[in-house]
Amino acid sequence: MFRCLKRISVGLVLGANLCTILLMWLCVALTFVSPELIPRFSLLTLAFPVFLCADALFLVFWLLFHARLAWVPIAGALVIGGYILDYCPLHLGSSEEPADSTLSIISFNIGHMTTDEQRSELLSFLNIADADIVCLQEAGKFFNTRQEWLDSAGYDIRQSSGVAFLSRLPFLGDTIHIAYPTRSNHSLACWIGCGGDSLLIINNHLESNKLSPEEKNEYTNAIIEPHRQTIKNSSHVLLGKLSEAAAYRGPQTDSICAFIDRNARHSIILCGDLNDTPISYTYQRLARRLTSAYRQTGSGPGFTYTQRSFPVRIDHLFVSEDWTCTSCRIDRTVSSSDHYPLIVRLSKKVR
Repeated sequence: MFRCLKRISVGLVLGANLCTILLMWLCVALTFVSPELIPRFSLLTLAFPVFLCADALFLVFWLLFHARLAWVPIAGALVIGGYILDYCPLHLGSSEEPADSTLSIISFNIGHMTTDEQRSELLSFLNIADADIVCLQEAGKFFNTRQEWLDSAGYDIRQSSGVAFLSRLPFLGDTIHIAYPTRSNHSLACWIGCGGDSLLIINNHLESNKLSPEEKNEYTNAIIEPHRQTIKNSSHVLLGKLSEAAAYRGPQTDSICAFIDRNARHSIILCGDLNDTPISYTYQRLARRLTSAYRQTGSGPGFTYTQRSFPVRIDHLFVSEDWTCTSCRIDRTVSSSDHYPLIVRLSKKVR
């Protein structure tokens, strides 16, 4: 009788483990399909870390109670090992930064700062960071009245629709607007002179989910108390907003990738608030063309947006193959925005 119950228990746990693995694989498969085609279904990719953690718990269970089946969660994870490292790279030590031929760049959604304290903290952060190029999203008209600071910091500026470039390197012309369907978001590109060559910078703020603070609270509560009736009643509104934004980001990503392909012969840096995690159509399409700086040198999930138990990495920086990322860090000391800045140092490869 005991053996029979044990076999049934092992079978049930094994079945649950296999279901978890299939859901992980499904999340990865969905990154190959534009969310424009299946907007609500594409939201399943947001649950990838939940399935990954569950698979890790199954591994612990098998090691403790039935070690011969420990290979099941391990094999399930190994099949999609590259995607797991996209989500959570494991570089334990940072590369040594070369003394020369290095470019420092910041990508930061500054979130339409409304208080003098926030504005002061931003300028203090930029002064300390001392980057060659700063790419900002949701910049509003903040720098329109900061010409004296720009001059003292040595920055020239190009800006349109809240997306801004600050550069100590020379701009080679005006900004280029990448056209795509949107409600209010934008992607801009510009050419910058760098070491006797031209560098194409693409600064993005892809479609926002447009969740109010109350709806973000509902998202958190839905995770904590999924069976509460008030959560069930409002969840369809939340899902509607998330899926609508995801549907926009599919064509936006396609337009950006087409722009990259047209300029594939050139040196490219792409960054910004993509509003998508590493397990998404947006990130994976870009990663097939460019190299993620955080994947190359980062460690851990690297959350860049952490408003009220809403931790995700949605701010990214990618580079073309002629660059090596020597460091990529997220500065969590900056509190002036609901995003954290991404600070990256790059070294030009010797041809």
